[in-house]
Amino acid sequence: MRAFAVFLLMVSGIARAETPPAEPAPWEIPSNDEIQRVLGERLSVPGAGKVVGIIEPAGRRVIASGESHSPDGRPLDGDTIFQIGSVTKTFTTLLLADAVQRGEVALDDPVSAFVPRGLVLRERGRPITLRDLAMHVSGLPSMPSNFNLLGNPDPVSAYSPRDFERFLATFEPTRAPGEKWEYSNVGVSLLGRLLAQRADVSYESLLRERVLMPLGLRSTAITLSREQAARVAPGIDRYGAPAITWEMKTLQGSGSLRSSANDLLQYLAVILGHVESPLRAAIDLQLRERSPVRKSQALGWGSSKFDGREMFVHDGGKAGYRSIIAFDPARRRGVVVLVNARTDERLGAIALWLLNGKALPPAAPALAPRPRVTVDRRTLAGYTGRYRFENGRELSVVRKGHRLLIGTETEGASLFEAENDRSFYDPSDVEELEFAKAGSGDAVTLYEKGRDKGQGIAGHRVSKSH
Repeated sequence: MRAFAVFLLMVSGIARAETPPAEPAPWEIPSNDEIQRVLGERLSVPGAGKVVGIIEPAGRRVIASGESHSPDGRPLDGDTIFQIGSVTKTFTTLLLADAVQRGEVALDDPVSAFVPRGLVLRERGRPITLRDLAMHVSGLPSMPSNFNLLGNPDPVSAYSPRDFERFLATFEPTRAPGEKWEYSNVGVSLLGRLLAQRADVSYESLLRERVLMPLGLRSTAITLSREQAARVAPGIDRYGAPAITWEMKTLQGSGSLRSSANDLLQYLAVILGHVESPLRAAIDLQLRERSPVRKSQALGWGSSKFDGREMFVHDGGKAGYRSIIAFDPARRRGVVVLVNARTDERLGAIALWLLNGKALPPAAPALAPRPRVTVDRRTLAGYTGRYRFENGRELSVVRKGHRLLIGTETEGASLFEAENDRSFYDPSDVEELEFAKAGSGDAVTLYEKGRDKGQGIAGHRVSKSH
């Protein structure tokens, strides 16, 4: 009996040794209560409104918290409309993919075949193609360099098609197309305009006819109806104050759409195959194509790998808003996060946590409300001009009411608020300017990461303006 007992112990030990460890259970998207908790901890701009949409094979759900800031006080829900910024690019590139499927264009058609008569783009190496525009390898910059800072009502809204054509005709590329990836609002804006010109309609009309209506998106538009406008959640800046959001009337294809969580969940339902659509082949083309110089760049979507599965994502940001849409095709689930605040919290980490449980990094610190003061016009006028800094960067400064309007050659323009008569800050970003003397812009310090994050960069005025 003792020998038999020893034998049993040996066999059981072998069995335990040969039993493989249990695999961890597949990640389940958290409960609504857990999502609410994380949103409250991480998107802490005072008064921020947050709406999360989730779609899985089992169904859809929407989680909302915070304030809508709507004039009528209506609560946030899945039909609340937000600016979605650069998520617009996924729609513009879908418009391209649909045109390819219709046989109207090819991805490798040269841009020169579609530009208005008389417009000649300067080339370096080979011609720019439609594929280059959609994949951010055209060699075109992020933003045009010829915004008029004195344009009314603002430099972006006043930017005209003629201004855009003038920029394209004079832009001197520094590298050949396909040589390097560089995110380009100019490139995708040009793509949208070329597709619209070819069809002899406006970009908004073409997008509505070929993409938005076939997808069943009733709350996604550039120009809102009165009923849609009543559902907009007005944006706030990173300190909780009302934000000023400019309209991209000429650069629409890169970031002008507004949408709701319910509409974007419907968009995901089509992408993930929960709903049939005539755009199926075009969507498949979008996800299949890859940039030769950046394998994570699909046609309008970024991608990343997690546990061997490919995720697709695109985020967006406007003054007063952040947004993201992400999905896992293998598990046929996706998420939408919309915020009516220019929060410092990047939404990509939240989206990947929701989709696959990727650990969240430390939360961005909450910011206290920041003072805004009214500085007299004469003092503000003393700061206008063009500045050069010791790191080679240049800025142009004009007065805009009781604010300073700052322009750069690569990133467009931003409004800076006055904290006192010498110090100014960007309420939608971290940059700050401090002049050495009130009303005099001869000496200035630029804090590219904010005054609390390191040394400033000295600069001086190289020309004055009025």
